[in-house]
Amino acid sequence: MVTVHHQQSGLEQTVRVVVAASKLPKSHSEPHREFHVGKESFVIIHRATSDLIDLAREAINNGHTAAIIPHSLLAPSAMFFDMDATVIAEESLVEIARTAGKEKEIEAITTKAMAGGMDFKESLTLRLGMLKGLHRDQILSIKPTINSGMSVLADWCHDRNIPMFLISGGFVDLAGPVASELKFKDFKANRFAWDGDRMAGRVDGDIIDGEGKKSAVANWCQIHNLDIKKSIVIGDGANDLPMMTIAGLAVGFAPKKTLWPHLHVLNATGNHRFLQAALED
Repeated sequence: MVTVHHQQSGLEQTVRVVVAASKLPKSHSEPHREFHVGKESFVIIHRATSDLIDLAREAINNGHTAAIIPHSLLAPSAMFFDMDATVIAEESLVEIARTAGKEKEIEAITTKAMAGGMDFKESLTLRLGMLKGLHRDQILSIKPTINSGMSVLADWCHDRNIPMFLISGGFVDLAGPVASELKFKDFKANRFAWDGDRMAGRVDGDIIDGEGKKSAVANWCQIHNLDIKKSIVIGDGANDLPMMTIAGLAVGFAPKKTLWPHLHVLNATGNHRFLQAALED
């Protein structure tokens, strides 16, 4: 992961900072550009001073929307996205559980796992056991909601020939249609084991956890000859941290608190257009 905080290793690159317009010191006189996401206003400072980097870092550490982006990452080699609660609004298994009236139990375990309070493999095994017996049609009836601005960000990437990859601890049944709709170059997700048309209550094959996501990102970069240190990873939960550590830029989309200290970009707006605007020339 690229370190951009000057007190950690020395500021070696020209850095762009994005902060809420209301946070910009009145004494700041350097050129900047303003943009809006919903009712919120943000400013881009193209060549940030150390005090502005500190300002953005403090905002991120407190869970507020801000960005610290080295200029080398403004034209990323690739973008890698988590799916649940990042590309789509839902948590896959919670929506699946809703069809069986078990959403509260599943959601409690999901929330604990995404906050880092439970091992992902353990939590997934437990949740799938609770869903054993669901019919395939109940899964196929679920239509995920694409998060605000995701289509705008996807179009921006396609226009610039920036490949997008989807890597999910969720399931192929939901990830496949999402990847197709947004034109991801490739995707990877878990697979349900089936007894006929009924869920067997386990995963078919290896479970894709945090380390599995990290391996997928590394493998895609190797296969497609992508510079991993110029890539961007976007996620929201604890199991996204391993793949964030090997990328050039770690972006949290409405991220859990456990991620805040590790992020270069924190997007609390609920709209992916923030990242697109922050990277825009």
